[in-house]
Amino acid sequence: MSDDYKPRFSFEISEEQKQRADTLISVYGIRKSLFSIILDDVLDLIESHGNMAIGIILDGAAKPREIIPSMAKVEKKVKNG
Repeated sequence: MSDDYKPRFSFEISEEQKQRADTLISVYGIRKSLFSIILDDVLDLIESHGNMAIGIILDGAAKPREIIPSMAKVEKKVKNG
């Protein structure tokens, strides 16, 4: 590995997502900053709550910004039986 190596995430997005991102996040460098924060938040949720957080997001049961309150409700139900 060279000293210039920078890890990257790469995945397919829809044409609509690309067009929306180009329109809404057009300032150079903002995408990296924005998505780095979002990635950290999602990874923190998964680290704290494991596969349950992944399941809630993928199921559409909650948006990432809604996960913390949703997670608290689930944990309370589990705790109280």
